[in-house]
Amino acid sequence: MTVRVLVLYYSHTNQTRRVAETMGDVFRERGTEVRFGQIRFTDKRYDFNFPLKPFWRKMLKLILPQLLGRTGEIHIDSSILEQEYDLICIGSPTWWLYPAMPVFSFLKSASAGKLLAKRRFAVFTVSRALWRLNLRRVKRLATSAGGEFVAGTKFRFRGSQFQSMLSLINYLQNGEDRRRFWGWNIHPFGITDEGLEHAKAFAGSLLDGIETSTETGMSSSAR
Repeated sequence: MTVRVLVLYYSHTNQTRRVAETMGDVFRERGTEVRFGQIRFTDKRYDFNFPLKPFWRKMLKLILPQLLGRTGEIHIDSSILEQEYDLICIGSPTWWLYPAMPVFSFLKSASAGKLLAKRRFAVFTVSRALWRLNLRRVKRLATSAGGEFVAGTKFRFRGSQFQSMLSLINYLQNGEDRRRFWGWNIHPFGITDEGLEHAKAFAGSLLDGIETSTETGMSSSAR
């Protein structure tokens, strides 16, 4: 039986997309039918294009609604939501401690209940440093939508809180890596090669879990 996996994610700076596609490569190599569902942030109130210019005006406009758990307009290919999957992997960037508004908006929608009901799901978060509240909230919302949580993991950028913040601001504002910003040496932005290796291992472990549960179920039904 072919395993069907959906990798559902939002990515503003392409870092969550990099993790999603790396996991997808592993799924394909192991004979899994995989689809990607990219959540697009279409809410014109925020004009959150990349790079962000003028940076501070656009960023400050989004901070309060994000912290208050507001939802925004999003778009997902409807054909993706009409399929059934053996596993749904949800990729969420961290915005001010919590799931990015586009991910949160989807998980609060009626579409989430239709997609996740009685389906296994895994969560991966992408962030500078603080990821726990993001993962917990995605897990809680997806479970409330009817899903069955199987695993979660995190992917973090280089550097301390301060260093990674400078790298993030620079990248969001300028759209390119620079070695110095505001007079400070900064790390290259984004997921490391080691992080992508972790994505491969995580994808493999998810498939191992599905295969084990499938074999157990077949053995039980044969008795």
